[in-house]
Amino acid sequence: MIEKERFVPIRIQKNHALLKRIPKNHPKRPDIESDQTRRLAGYKGEQAIDFYLSKLPEKEFLIFHDLRLSNGRYFFQIDTLLISASFALVLEVKNYGGTLFFDPDFNQLIQTNNKGETKGYPNPIEQASQQSAELKKWFQKPNFAIPVEFLIIISKPSTILKTAPGYSKMLQKVQHAQFLLRSIEKIKVSYKNEAMTPKDLKKITRMIIKEHIPETVDILKYYGIPPDDIQTGVICKVCSSYPMKRHFGIWYCTKCQSKDKDAHVHALKDLFLLNKNSPLTNQEICRFLHLPSGDIAKKLLTSMQLPYSGSKKGRVYFPPPGYQQIKELE
Repeated sequence: MIEKERFVPIRIQKNHALLKRIPKNHPKRPDIESDQTRRLAGYKGEQAIDFYLSKLPEKEFLIFHDLRLSNGRYFFQIDTLLISASFALVLEVKNYGGTLFFDPDFNQLIQTNNKGETKGYPNPIEQASQQSAELKKWFQKPNFAIPVEFLIIISKPSTILKTAPGYSKMLQKVQHAQFLLRSIEKIKVSYKNEAMTPKDLKKITRMIIKEHIPETVDILKYYGIPPDDIQTGVICKVCSSYPMKRHFGIWYCTKCQSKDKDAHVHALKDLFLLNKNSPLTNQEICRFLHLPSGDIAKKLLTSMQLPYSGSKKGRVYFPPPGYQQIKELE
């Protein structure tokens, strides 16, 4: 049973909003595009295992995607976590292609692509091992003693896996996605005794959901982009030009003449994603949407039923609940 669904990661959403609203020739654009390409590939790899996870017995496993938990000062992230009554399984998903060499001497992963170019990465086995250790510590808070295993899942079936002679045992923790179910069955054989009751499983599910902390980042500060570099206005979803004009309750594109009643919804989402995780004033929203008056902005915000606090000039607006929980980029 899926207890926490997989959604487009917030960093991907923020990058997407940023790329829509900086000039094509912006000096930071290549860095953002490179980062976005890497993150999208990783997300695609994570999605690739969902087909296999859907074949697991629904009543036997609890599935949590994209977790971010803490044991105190630092956070640890898990791509996918499976919990059964007998064991927990951390899945670290990699969408690397070409040939992967797991170097035991320098404890790193070396990728050689189809062009013969090489690139080094931290050893994902070490990474997943640390995540598992942190999860074990986290389980100790509610006093649960459950075995924790981990697997590195390579989402591309064509990827070649290699390591140094005598270290083949290292790759037992690394599997192509199509062998995931077989690997889970092998782990099940090792843990036949139940470590958690149905009541324990319900309790741990509530704790995981409650203590999951979504990633937050000031995306403009991260890339060093001044707020004045952001291009404001409502974007036309037909021709991507902006700003659209608002006439008689309708957004109108002066370039392609298309009309849209709710185009401001997407613009406001961009604004919340690019904002510093702070509430927005009517004036800030009015300026971003290029509205002629605060009264029009207030009507739009009221129609969207945005959460708010304060009154009159002191009122500030918050993003709608779950606005970041999307399956695909818009």
